[in-house]
Amino acid sequence: MAEDSGVILRHISSLKDMLDKVNEEIEQNIQNTREIESEIVKHSDTEKEYLLKESELMKGVSIAEFELNGIMQVAAAEKDSLKVMEGNLEFKKATLNGIRKRFSDKMEKFTDESKGFQANMLGDLNKDLVLLLKEKASLGDESENLKMKIKAIEILESELQYRISEYTDVLKDISNLKALFSSINS
Repeated sequence: MAEDSGVILRHISSLKDMLDKVNEEIEQNIQNTREIESEIVKHSDTEKEYLLKESELMKGVSIAEFELNGIMQVAAAEKDSLKVMEGNLEFKKATLNGIRKRFSDKMEKFTDESKGFQANMLGDLNKDLVLLLKEKASLGDESENLKMKIKAIEILESELQYRISEYTDVLKDISNLKALFSSINS
């Protein structure tokens, strides 16, 4: 029986050693689980940070899209305004050409009348002279008026070309913003 007791004690001792090993493995597994849980918490915090950054970036993109849409609407309005101005400039040029034509016609008429005056010098000299002097004065006044109108149209044309240059720069900036926005979205 003593032998049986020794065998039983060795068996119990062996079982105790196995139980201790199992407990050690359980403790190790618990430690590993804690480390994994700690890593999960860290990754969860990192994921929250990334989600927050993504949210901020999306907000920035939305604001940029809104601003870009506003700029595009302003550019479209400016483009329409530019077309109207170009039409006005063409109208002013046509008006100026008409004024120049009338002026040229009157100058030609004056020249013709002057030649007629010289041919009929012996005739009704005083009457023709008075008429020609009145016509000359009238043409002189109209010439001054036309010169002022021509200067005004030239100033307007210069200003319009400056605005066209500005609008062209705005359109280039919009194209650059579109390219930038397109590259951001990619």
